Amino acid sequence: NQGKSPIINPDWNFEKMGIGGLDKEFSDIFQRIMFPAEIVEQMGCKHVKGILLYGPTGCGKTLLARQIGKMLNAREPKVVNGPEILGKDVRESGANIRKLFADAEEEQRKLGANSGLHIIIFDEIDAICKQRGSMAGSTGVHDTVVNQLLSKIDGVEQLNNILVIGMTNRPDLIDEALLRPGRLEVKMEIGLPDEKGYKSFTSTQPRMRGHRLLSADVDIKELATETKNFSGAELEGLMRAAQSTTMNRHIKVTTKVEVDMEKAESLQVTREDFFASLENIKPAFGTNQEDYASYIMNGIIKWGDPVTRVLDDVELQVQQTKNSDQPLVSVLLEGPPHSGKTALAAKIAEESNFSFIKICSPDKMIGFSETAKCQAMKKIFNDAYNSQLSCVVVDDIERLLDYVPVGPWFSNLVLQALLVLLKKDPPQGRKLLIIGTTSHKDVLQQMELLTAFSTTIHVPNIATGEQLLEALELLGNFSDKERTIIAQQVKDKEILIGILLMLIEMSLQMDPEYHVRKFLALLREEGARSLDFE
Repeated sequence: NQGKSPIINPDWNFEKMGIGGLDKEFSDIFQRIMFPAEIVEQMGCKHVKGILLYGPTGCGKTLLARQIGKMLNAREPKVVNGPEILGKDVRESGANIRKLFADAEEEQRKLGANSGLHIIIFDEIDAICKQRGSMAGSTGVHDTVVNQLLSKIDGVEQLNNILVIGMTNRPDLIDEALLRPGRLEVKMEIGLPDEKGYKSFTSTQPRMRGHRLLSADVDIKELATETKNFSGAELEGLMRAAQSTTMNRHIKVTTKVEVDMEKAESLQVTREDFFASLENIKPAFGTNQEDYASYIMNGIIKWGDPVTRVLDDVELQVQQTKNSDQPLVSVLLEGPPHSGKTALAAKIAEESNFSFIKICSPDKMIGFSETAKCQAMKKIFNDAYNSQLSCVVVDDIERLLDYVPVGPWFSNLVLQALLVLLKKDPPQGRKLLIIGTTSHKDVLQQMELLTAFSTTIHVPNIATGEQLLEALELLGNFSDKERTIIAQQVKDKEILIGILLMLIEMSLQMDPEYHVRKFLALLREEGARSLDFE
């Protein structure tokens, strides 16, 4: 502060800030740094000199930092991108840091305690403040920048008229000395908005309503429900896309582009415009239906009580995740190959309506080294931690571990990484459901992976003739007459069959009179037991 001037800019207006969904974060920062100089001096303490804003990209870190600068009665904030600091050599990089603090040093030297507040905002601060000594073979530029920054913020000749705001989506890369009290001591996560934050999508609503650009059929609460896990940038992108859809209705494209001015006067963004735009705007940390749709393209065939029991048992795990105080719930679906474990896991994940759903599958990691596979799994779980309610399906665990029965051989590096990820609780206030699948329960038991799951549920194959007939009736591929012939052969018999759809499709490629004969032959080849084929 300068003299007795207020610390808060008298022209500051909270309603005009445009930081919808970040009210709590802004309030927490406000309580830590907004103290008049007289009170700070009277209590014999120092004001906060640094803030670190971290979280997923597009969630408002830069916007919040700029608004803090506008709110405080301070000098014009200096905004610098981290990589801009790095020069051709060590001396130039160090000089760039010193230039940023030169004005604050000069004013403190002249005015002392009456100096104005100087705000320096570092975007992508992880680019210049990596852990010292972590970059083998480097020229030492990064280490010099960190050292220079540490000395300026809270060194021997410390400055008392600065506020440094750093922003990053990789806080784990930053040198720990920069995060200690006296430097960037206020660490604030700027994450995805919660339900209240999504309703302030909504920060655009008053402006649109005021200009009568938002149609009366647009329900903000409905949009908030449909935009789960959208970041602030993605919500803004949705708004732009909806506006583009609206404008396209009033543009005629012939030999030239013409605007229908009569209709343009009543230009309004409608509910239909928003939902049309939702088809193209997908959240980075949301639920990608294409990710799991292929696993359940044939639906779930409830051929008997065993399937119903599995669905009911896993649904209990979903409800436990939603309603209990336990942050982490994990369930393992185990059973023979082709029993439908992956389809069940994908279906349960879809019906959970969680904000974030991701399938960690070995088919997406073909050719990955052990280290790359660990990093890919870690990223999936880190993305899940950004959401309030998340579900991660870890499919075909033995394939992820490169297990083969000959040897035997498996990747211990991937195993240890998976053990850590399965047992790690999400951050406070977040909840995570993990659904694993495996066809080798005994192998996982030897690897001590079973204990990492809170519950294990068996998924059986079709085991009796009655169950097979129930499945055939639900599928409807065979006529009543054909099912009657099959029933005569399989009823009251014990069978064991998993890839039923494949067998049906193969048999249907024959001439109609051979459908049943071919199907029964395929059953025998697939391992049906105790059947008397004539």
